Amino acid sequence: MSVPLASCFSSTTSKTTVKPEKRTQLKKPDTAILLLQICRSVKELVQVHTLLVKTSLLREKYAFGRLLSSYGSSESHRALDYARKLFDSVDIERNSFMYNTMIRAYYARGMPREAFVVYSNMLCADCVYPDEFTFTFVFSACSKFGGVFEGKQAHAHMTKCHVKFGTHSWNSLMDFYVKIGEVGCVVRRLFDRIENPDIVSWNCLIDAYVKSGDLDEARRLFGEMPERDVVSWTTMLVGYVNNGLLSEASSLFDEMPERNLVSWTALINGYTQMGCYSKALDLFKEMQAAEVEMDEIILTTLLSACARLGALDQGHWLHMYVERNGIKVDAHLSTALIDMYSKCGQIDMARKLFMETADKKVFVWNSILGGLAMHSLGEEALELFVKMTESGIEPNGITYINILAACNHSGLVDAGLQVFDRMVVSQKIIPTMEHYGCLVDLLGRAGLLYEAFHIVKMMPVKADGNVLRSILGACRLHGNVELGEQVGRNLIEMEPLNDTNYVLLSNLYAMANRWEIVGELRRRMKAKDLTKTPGCSSINVNGVVHEFVSRDHFHPMSKEIRKLLEVLTRHMVQDDNQLL
Repeated sequence: MSVPLASCFSSTTSKTTVKPEKRTQLKKPDTAILLLQICRSVKELVQVHTLLVKTSLLREKYAFGRLLSSYGSSESHRALDYARKLFDSVDIERNSFMYNTMIRAYYARGMPREAFVVYSNMLCADCVYPDEFTFTFVFSACSKFGGVFEGKQAHAHMTKCHVKFGTHSWNSLMDFYVKIGEVGCVVRRLFDRIENPDIVSWNCLIDAYVKSGDLDEARRLFGEMPERDVVSWTTMLVGYVNNGLLSEASSLFDEMPERNLVSWTALINGYTQMGCYSKALDLFKEMQAAEVEMDEIILTTLLSACARLGALDQGHWLHMYVERNGIKVDAHLSTALIDMYSKCGQIDMARKLFMETADKKVFVWNSILGGLAMHSLGEEALELFVKMTESGIEPNGITYINILAACNHSGLVDAGLQVFDRMVVSQKIIPTMEHYGCLVDLLGRAGLLYEAFHIVKMMPVKADGNVLRSILGACRLHGNVELGEQVGRNLIEMEPLNDTNYVLLSNLYAMANRWEIVGELRRRMKAKDLTKTPGCSSINVNGVVHEFVSRDHFHPMSKEIRKLLEVLTRHMVQDDNQLL
């Protein structure tokens, strides 16, 4: 909704001799007015409203304003209707306080466009001027509904007004430009116009440079701030995290004199996004020791880390935390719980949580379908997929990736081909590389190697390394050296510095006892200074995640582990000899 304000500027800016009107207060408020302070429901407000009408007090500006404010501050949408009718119907000269009340009421109830319309009407009214509170609400409303044009109109009006606006109004304007993405020099110019910038002004300026990616300037300003609060520190922390500078983020986090939930969430989320799941859970333990209360956002992030590590104990503890603290399990948190239990081997618990989820959005269905695929329960996944479509939920691209993966892990070739055909023909979804990868892997595992290779050649986009490696692995599995050689050579040409390609092709030749080519491939790897990426595994013991890399000796119990492995190996050899 765009409301042209240019027609209003001339009338509002020309009235320079009229000063903003001062509110008149009753020296001795009537009892009916005092009752407004103790009203706890819309019903009680209506009763006082009736009393004000009967006593004719409603025509007093103070009484009218107090009643309007009471309606506007109520959380009930019914109260907002009463406020709108009261504002429109009573024949009384309105002032900026009354307009501000309506603007704020609409904004607070998630109706920012309507809030801007009230502001527009205010500009066209006679002898009513915005005050220092007006633009605070207006710019927030424009940010909320993405009103770039409307917000800039309001900025122009604020500049033309012959009213000296306070720091709060300028802060709101800066925040508006940050939220619409026009950061850097624009916000800097606004900051320089503020006579007495406060800590909010500084935080907004730093946030602008962080969002523009200029961390050096943000850090310089951070050092120049006359004072800092937890928002200042957290803004810089988020900047480092979003740019992948986890070392700097961790150091800054350690320096913080005070931390809030956003600070903890930002760093934990950073570790999770970068795949440092162990560090994310270590930070979670510190958070527990600090007795920080968690919300749905950080719980979702922590559950994701638990899922990646298979840390069932911590994941179950987080689930119990949700239940103990009565945290509402929305669709996002439910998805995280289902995903965690699925990846930690507890598919029955994942099923139970899915059934208990009231708001089954498409990503909730995707999470359980992915879990069933992971556990090779392809037929059950297909049945659930049918129920999903029958319930009116429209599958998306991720849904089809999960269903194709389920067919792949269960060897359901015909069903997988039908699903892919339905996605393209019926749903009109353009397949991505992931979809083609699932289909190629499905055919390759089933031994349909040339059919899989035909899909690769017919794809509208060039196959990436993952798709070709899938075929190469299938060629080794089914002993097709000829096709595997062709695919392997293409892979090495496409990715000459990927050690995995050399290893896979080398294993294929080794299986065929073509050792001279195996030696040639290893010499090429050595010439390119390529070494095989060592295998890595992890295990969760008593809440502590232990990671092991092939041939490393860094674990504190490395010697004891090796001794135990030698004992187990001897027992296995003895058992094999006895069987022979």
